[in-house]
Amino acid sequence: MSLRSITSKNEKIICGPREYQLELFEIAKTRNTIAVLDTGSGKTLIACLLIRHIIEKELESRAAGNHPRVSFFLVHNVTLVFQQAAVLRCNIDAKIGEYCGDMGVGDWRKETWNDILKGQQVIVMTADILYSCLTHAFIKMKDINLLCFDEAHHAKKRHSFARIIQDFYLPEPENTRPKIFGMTASPVGGRSDVVQAAVDLEKLLHSRIATTSDLALLQGSISRPEEVVTAYPKLRPQIFAFAELASSELGPWCADVMWKFALSETQARKFERMTERRLDAQAEIESIARIEKELSYLQEAADIVCKYNIPPPSADSSHLSPKVLLLHAYLKEIYSVQTTDKCIIFVSRRYTATVLGELFKWLKIKYLQIGVLLGSLTGSRVPGTNFTLREQMITVSKFRQGKLNCLIATSVAEEGLDIPDCSLVIRFDLYRTMIQYVQSRGRARSSVSKYIHMLESGNRSHLEMLSDVRNSEKIMRDFCRSLPADRILDSTSPDESSVLENTEGPYHIEPGTGAKLTMNSSMLILFHYTQLLPQEDNELLQPLFTVRRVSEGFISEVTLPTLSPVQHIEGAPMPTKRAAKQSASFFTCLELRRKGELDENLMPKSSRTKRNPKMTNAHLALDIHSSNIYPRRAKPDFWKINAPPFELWFNILLLSNPTGMAPAIQPICLVTRNKLPPIPAFTVYSDKGAESELIILQLSKSLRASPDTLKKLCQFTHRLFFDLFNKTFELTLDTVPYWIAPIKGSNFTKDSLPENTLDCELLEEVSSRADILWDDNYPAEKLIGRFLIDRRQRSRRFIVLDHHPTLKSTDPYPPSYECPPGIIDIQDYSYNASNRRKWSGVKWKVPVSEPVLIAECLLHRINYLSAPDSKWVTADNRAVITPSAFSISAIPSQVIHMAMIFPSFITRIDSYLHAWEVCSLLGMEIDVGVALEAITKDSENTHEHGSAQVSLQRGMGSNYERLEFLGDCFLKLATSLSLYTAYHADDECELHVKRMVLICNRYLFTKAKEMKIPEYIQTAGFSRRTWYPKMKLLMGKGTTQHNSSKEEISHRLADKSISDVCEALIGAALIDKGLDGATQIVTAILRTPEHSQKVWADYYNCYTKPAYQLQEPSPSHIRVAEDIEELVGYKFKHPRLLISALTHPSLPFTWDRVPSYQRLEFLGDAVLDLVCVRYMFQKYPHADPQWLTEHKMAMVSNKFLGMVAVEMGFHRKLRRMGSVLDHAIREYEVDIQDAKANSNGAVDFWTSLKAPPKALPDVLEAFIGAVFVDSGFQYNIVERLVNTFILPYFVDMTVFDNFAGQHPTTYITKFMDDLNCEFWGFESQQCMTGNMTYILTAIVVHREIFSYGSGVSVKAARVEASLAAIQKLEDPEGLRLLKEICNCAEVREKRAKEKQDKGKIN
Repeated sequence: MSLRSITSKNEKIICGPREYQLELFEIAKTRNTIAVLDTGSGKTLIACLLIRHIIEKELESRAAGNHPRVSFFLVHNVTLVFQQAAVLRCNIDAKIGEYCGDMGVGDWRKETWNDILKGQQVIVMTADILYSCLTHAFIKMKDINLLCFDEAHHAKKRHSFARIIQDFYLPEPENTRPKIFGMTASPVGGRSDVVQAAVDLEKLLHSRIATTSDLALLQGSISRPEEVVTAYPKLRPQIFAFAELASSELGPWCADVMWKFALSETQARKFERMTERRLDAQAEIESIARIEKELSYLQEAADIVCKYNIPPPSADSSHLSPKVLLLHAYLKEIYSVQTTDKCIIFVSRRYTATVLGELFKWLKIKYLQIGVLLGSLTGSRVPGTNFTLREQMITVSKFRQGKLNCLIATSVAEEGLDIPDCSLVIRFDLYRTMIQYVQSRGRARSSVSKYIHMLESGNRSHLEMLSDVRNSEKIMRDFCRSLPADRILDSTSPDESSVLENTEGPYHIEPGTGAKLTMNSSMLILFHYTQLLPQEDNELLQPLFTVRRVSEGFISEVTLPTLSPVQHIEGAPMPTKRAAKQSASFFTCLELRRKGELDENLMPKSSRTKRNPKMTNAHLALDIHSSNIYPRRAKPDFWKINAPPFELWFNILLLSNPTGMAPAIQPICLVTRNKLPPIPAFTVYSDKGAESELIILQLSKSLRASPDTLKKLCQFTHRLFFDLFNKTFELTLDTVPYWIAPIKGSNFTKDSLPENTLDCELLEEVSSRADILWDDNYPAEKLIGRFLIDRRQRSRRFIVLDHHPTLKSTDPYPPSYECPPGIIDIQDYSYNASNRRKWSGVKWKVPVSEPVLIAECLLHRINYLSAPDSKWVTADNRAVITPSAFSISAIPSQVIHMAMIFPSFITRIDSYLHAWEVCSLLGMEIDVGVALEAITKDSENTHEHGSAQVSLQRGMGSNYERLEFLGDCFLKLATSLSLYTAYHADDECELHVKRMVLICNRYLFTKAKEMKIPEYIQTAGFSRRTWYPKMKLLMGKGTTQHNSSKEEISHRLADKSISDVCEALIGAALIDKGLDGATQIVTAILRTPEHSQKVWADYYNCYTKPAYQLQEPSPSHIRVAEDIEELVGYKFKHPRLLISALTHPSLPFTWDRVPSYQRLEFLGDAVLDLVCVRYMFQKYPHADPQWLTEHKMAMVSNKFLGMVAVEMGFHRKLRRMGSVLDHAIREYEVDIQDAKANSNGAVDFWTSLKAPPKALPDVLEAFIGAVFVDSGFQYNIVERLVNTFILPYFVDMTVFDNFAGQHPTTYITKFMDDLNCEFWGFESQQCMTGNMTYILTAIVVHREIFSYGSGVSVKAARVEASLAAIQKLEDPEGLRLLKEICNCAEVREKRAKEKQDKGKIN
């Protein structure tokens, strides 16, 4: 892991922005300021806010043509360079550079620094480097717009902080001087007069101290620890040398260990001196020789020490001093049990830290994980007593992660390093100054923490030091209280209390209850309300007040937590800060009451759960089991006869694989009175299972037929129905809806002329001849290829294949052909194969001898829309017959073969026409193929996605499921657009509720019923009883039933199916007509004031740009837009729209007067959803809706979108307040880097990540929404963005099968399958509570409810029930309960054993 990666985790500032921080920020904007606040109170956040403000002003200055300037953040050591740069990067969207001496900056020339000044907006460096650059004129004071001094108390007369001010700042003309901001926990750095030190610091940094009068403002931000003074027995006196010192303070064992480090240190220092003198001059030869001699003595001593075997230590006085034993007692008390407590032990010497670290590793307290944290010394070669910067950061990182829970540290841990809050801080060695005391105490910031002073009994100097630092702190606080009012953050003007007492102020009384809202009570009510809100990204649940000075006094803005329906409210101008806050609170409470968030008693309605706004679930759900009987259209209106046939339209039936259907087959023609809509090809299946596309070639020109031609068409159609289907209809020009006609030739185009296509000769032959009966004069060879019909039972039909000259009619029936039992000979089969009463009804003379024919028996299968069952595929339909038992049809067998498909063809044509007519009802012309898919319900439970289909109707084609999936997505976007453009004042929550009402299943169901859409839904497959034209049946099976059936045909439909079909029709329009068509059909179905658009462009035409979007952007806004243009290739016309997309709700509105991203996120979410769904729909044309839903989840999941937001750099551009969010974002960024580094290039590396801060996916969706709005609702631009930044991860969606498997319902289904449970499932029912209607779904295992959940739809309720089950199964008790309920495994085992025992008996 890189140093930057390690330090970048160390950016937590405080839990959230506090009022004192915002107020100090306002002060720092106007004058040079030193912020004096306790450690951990968030001084760096104020610096971040100030730098961000300075950058914005700098961009304005550059736009005006002024000299470019850069902000400098100065620290006093190298460690803090990288840490503070990481903090700034996380909080500021700017180009930030960090520089220290180890980077070789001392050798850089002016050209290098010029490039740095041009390329950076903020520079973090040690003060020494800046002083050097100013000295050499590489950088000039006029190049700087802000100087931030970290740990400003270091500024002494000769410190670089002070020298920068004295030598370069003060000589600079006032109009080009940079602003100064200093930060410190105390203005006093040493043991000196506190007041004088503070005055000196102000003079040195040419700034004024601003602070708080006491810690009241910091409560909730940091916690003051309980201070404990503990004494250890007096140590034995020290004689000389550090070994004696070590033995006295630490004990004999520690002294022995100390020798190793001491010899190494002394030897290293002498080596350094020798090296220096060699470099200085040759004259120092004698000194070098003396040092070499000393080094040889040291080496000899070191060798002795190394050979000495130090025994393991014991925790008693023989090895350890009383001081160390006391420390051991504290650590043993804490870490003998498992705990999350963190502890820091402060020591003054590096040796002490190293030796104590070794000691406690030997003593092995059970849960103690100890580490050592030392400072960095340039050039030190002493092993164990020097830490590199990287080692420091790794140690702090381990401490933060809990891998270490105790640190022994020198003063390096007192300031600067971002060390997590500790529950215990022990001063093993006492502080020397008040600042050390204050800073080390500041590390004890947990809610329950202790700060322990370890003093030696009877040691007066120790007691004096404790008294001195406490007195100094008191003096410092007294000094702070004595500062002028404008420099104290929590100051109250002398007349404020009287102003409050004398001002009655506005009030509101609830008429029903008498509850009274006043200026005073409003803040309490507001705090109570925010504490009950659901929490997002661990934000602070309390109102944030931003106060600014105006001519009338003060105005306050209140910002509420992210999930509040009210975000920003500004109060009226008031004479004091407190009154301004009360005014803002008062108006906020009124708005919350208006929105129903406060009840009639002014009590919050919200709780610590996801907020359910008013009307969220009210009457929106449909019961999955609710169904009704609806009329069903038997025949399309297209076939209705309104006038004589003036024009005839020819529709030729062709096959893509004719030989697969029959050896010889001739196209036929459907002749209609009106022109059919374009009919797509569809698949038909032969008796043997061969597939072929049935193509309908529609001739472009019509035929004006003569009465004779019409008559012959009627006669041919009559003959075909009679011969092939054994039906005789009342077929006249006034009753026939269509005709079946023979055609000649095979090469047809749409421009072929009907008169040239019609086979007039065959038409004449068929119309002029009745049945042909065989006699001896009819040559057998002429029978080949003819269609024969049983004269007594016309359902027996044969096509003659050949003549068998060697067989006689009286020969036994050949055994190679199948025949019923009891058949004697070939003639017997011909007359009696299907008759129970043999030879009955034979009214003619049966020839003694007649030819024997090999024939194909036409099967009774006429549904060619679905693949044949195996019985048809394996059936042998060859037969041998004699001709006298049959009549010979005038229609050739080639035509008969094609006509056999006609029932399937006309069934599908009827379905297409139903689809065409429902689209006409909606004012649309949609491809009838996709429209039919939208209205096809091929099972009783088509609406239950993922369930086994009940009563599946074969051969209906694709059902509506996939189109419903697509249409649902477009409906969401269309409604989002309508609401976004119509309701500018509504927040995201109100828009969400309105959208739910408009797109809910119940609303669609109601609209569909009004338009009689249920009549058009296709629920029945092919029927051999209903495919015939609607004419009077004169003869044939079921004549009476056919003619007497005047009742309406009906079907039962689930309410959910009807609403699903509406969404599927929208999906069909989107596929066929694009965005315009989908827009039109949404308007046609919903018919609401919000939906009046006819084409896609109408959405944008309805959009009125809000004032903030049209306002002139600032230079900083333009800069952000330019950065985005460079990133994504899109140039914003309205940069303030982009700024809105990057603005988190936590940012006060008055800072930029730009709304937060929530409305844009509402819109962007819908646009992104549609782009991803369309991509998957097109890429996977055969995937079922459940697969699509589960895999779409990967594309739009917060985990993935959060990763993309970071990869695109939006986490740096997000304008926000609050370091909890900052910290979470940075941690997520580092997690991404780690996952990516370990992924070996796998695109699904992000699936292993934890959930991101919600702000990350939100800002990406808001950005998409902003691009969409700025481009004028240009869908293709968003599509291009998604293609570039999102779709490359999803080239192969199967990579995410495991991720899709984490969908709650899929996960539970797989879990139960793995459990091999045979008796479980989801059971849903509609429930109502008051005016709330919802679906309750339970997971039932062996008739017992295991879990349940509710939602506005079955799908949502199933997800909730599955989530509840998953949560239950995570508990071992829940898994045990499930296994107790399900005994399937035992039953299977019992069955297997019984089967095994039975086998043994047999």
